[in-house]
Amino acid sequence: MKTIFKMLLAPLLWFLHSCSPLGEPVDAAKSNNHYYNHDKSQIRYSPMGNWFELGNSAMKADINSFEVLNKWLSKDKNHLFYEAYEVKNAKIDRSTFTVKEKDYMTNIGFDKDYVYAFRKVFKNKSHHGVVKIIEYADAKTYERTDWDWANDGKHHFYRDNRIDADFASFKTLNDYFAKDDYKAYVRNDTLFAAFDADNTTLQILDKSAHSIDHKNVYWLPFFTKNSPNLLTIPYENEAEVRMLNRFFLRIANTIYFDGVARKDIDATSFEIIDHSYAKDAAHVYYRDKVIPNADAASFKRLEGSYKYTDKNGVYHDGKLEEKKL
Repeated sequence: MKTIFKMLLAPLLWFLHSCSPLGEPVDAAKSNNHYYNHDKSQIRYSPMGNWFELGNSAMKADINSFEVLNKWLSKDKNHLFYEAYEVKNAKIDRSTFTVKEKDYMTNIGFDKDYVYAFRKVFKNKSHHGVVKIIEYADAKTYERTDWDWANDGKHHFYRDNRIDADFASFKTLNDYFAKDDYKAYVRNDTLFAAFDADNTTLQILDKSAHSIDHKNVYWLPFFTKNSPNLLTIPYENEAEVRMLNRFFLRIANTIYFDGVARKDIDATSFEIIDHSYAKDAAHVYYRDKVIPNADAASFKRLEGSYKYTDKNGVYHDGKLEEKKL
């Protein structure tokens, strides 16, 4: 059987090889993306050499001076390139430009003065290589510790943005909150900024995305459009603060949906049914909406299904399905 499979596969492999626009790798030790064409008159960029599935692009590079820096970055005597694309939007000292052969650094470059982060953008119906200076970063010591975080021994950086914090005592609490010995910080998109919280007692609320200190819950409203980045919810007794699920929070006798108090919900009888559904004695809720005419007493999840039912019928995504005739 294996012999027959090899016989059938061989013509396909021969065909792909004979049609390949790629010749030898430019520098196989540094990149499996950069290739000569067959007569070495052109540089072509093809991710992992898989031109058939991932494509290949001709690079407008000078053959004689072309140098591969890593799998994404390269240069010639006149230009820097990110992937296949010339980088045009920055003045970089190419004579001192270099890269560091370390993890998570393949889109990071350095010259004698600055640290640069490269990326690809789509504009005017084509891709372009662009670069930005990572402000305040020390070109001699800057290193990434993963794809999001970096430091230079003096500052911490999140996605190439400096965090104005005490370097030695700074620590992250989760993906959104951090603190040092002096301040608390919250993330908005790619920027961590200080906010008014007690850094000494700040901690993550029940392993959620949100946080709590000795007097407030700090809620990130992920499910409400056009809401503030952070909602501050005061409380009296921490023992009465309870995360119900990713949508609902209970503080004493008040239910909150995505950080906003819902005075219309009866906290005494309120319960989570499952996922996006909840109910009190009078109503059934799909996330923040009351499901019209749903019967709270009989509403439940159908066993083995992501649909729900009450005496009126079956519900999907918070809506009563029409009965089939």
